[in-house]
Amino acid sequence: MSSVTAARWILIAGIAFVFLYFGIEKFVHPDLWIGWMPGWIDGLAGQTDDTWMQIIAVTEIVIAIAVVVPVRVIQKAGALFGTIHLAGILTQVGWNDVAVRDVGLISMTMALWYLI
Repeated sequence: MSSVTAARWILIAGIAFVFLYFGIEKFVHPDLWIGWMPGWIDGLAGQTDDTWMQIIAVTEIVIAIAVVVPVRVIQKAGALFGTIHLAGILTQVGWNDVAVRDVGLISMTMALWYLI
């Protein structure tokens, strides 16, 4: 296995783990995550912030699955949507330790997009 292939699979594993973990956590421990939901989202499109959190959780799980599926176009879409999702989160959390983590994750999803 080439070093580029190894690097790609390491990125895939890391990205998939993070998105899958956070997606599942939003279902298992919603009380820990609801505080991160921006206030303006409650009532958006007639949905509560709890419903939006579940939608976001499903989105994160789908991103995790997409980057693992060994089909180039699906992996690229997963990496792209992961980048967009994280950029959206960055616009809401302000600059803090969560934002620093998300900048690192955005770098990973962008790198994966270019490697695929």
